[in-house]
Amino acid sequence: MCRIIGVISAESVKVTHYLINAECSLFNQAVKGKQGDGWGIGWYTDRSLKIFKSEKAVYDEIDVFKRVVEDISSKIIIAHVRKASNPRNLPRKEIIGWENSQPFWYQGRVFAHNGVLRIPDEVAEALGEYRDLIKGKNDSEVYFVLLMREWDLMKDVAQALRSLEEALWKALEKSDKKYPSPYSSLNAVFSDGEKLYAYNRYSTEKEIISLKSLCYGDEPYYEMTFLPRDDMLIVASEKLWKSSEWRKLSNGELLTAWIEKGKIRYQVERV
Repeated sequence: MCRIIGVISAESVKVTHYLINAECSLFNQAVKGKQGDGWGIGWYTDRSLKIFKSEKAVYDEIDVFKRVVEDISSKIIIAHVRKASNPRNLPRKEIIGWENSQPFWYQGRVFAHNGVLRIPDEVAEALGEYRDLIKGKNDSEVYFVLLMREWDLMKDVAQALRSLEEALWKALEKSDKKYPSPYSSLNAVFSDGEKLYAYNRYSTEKEIISLKSLCYGDEPYYEMTFLPRDDMLIVASEKLWKSSEWRKLSNGELLTAWIEKGKIRYQVERV
């Protein structure tokens, strides 16, 4: 189980406070949750996507993390800390590594996921030529590639997510697996350089919905939250500090945010 933060700002912004200094910053979430299996940040500079990833625990290389974060100034930033899932029951050395750390990227899009895709091999078999995009052994990467395929086909994110879920359930039905759902969570934050997206989707199994947020323990673990302002919007796996400004994303909702005439606009729709 991982933690994610996404930021979109009308002007290029530093994110040191959100990733390091805030009471429930991404770094502090990593420490509290022992998210020790890698970290990464994706951001845009003049619409060119930049990525920095590491296979190490972020709290074991705090100086590197601070240096990278403090050097970034961008209008769209996505950051991720990883606690590796392992639905294939592979040796740990096979699921940890730079190629397995997030975020993933494809043709200017960047993506980070929190959750488990329980049937990665069955889904990968149905990807066609897109299967060649898979470089590691992270089940999240299979989800990422499936989303990229559906996005290319549908040309619309909400439709792509609907088609993606249909594909996941079909793959589960064709398998011999007895899971109640093909995933624990499809929670993801992603961007194409123009818009920031956050999809909140998780299984309603008892053991999933009973989990609580890391920092304050007052919200469901898989319930994402966002803080909208005129000049900036932050979306995160959980709130970064205690404030009534944070708004909830309900299960099955897609948040889309963009910059328009120097201000942040956004919409929330049910997928």
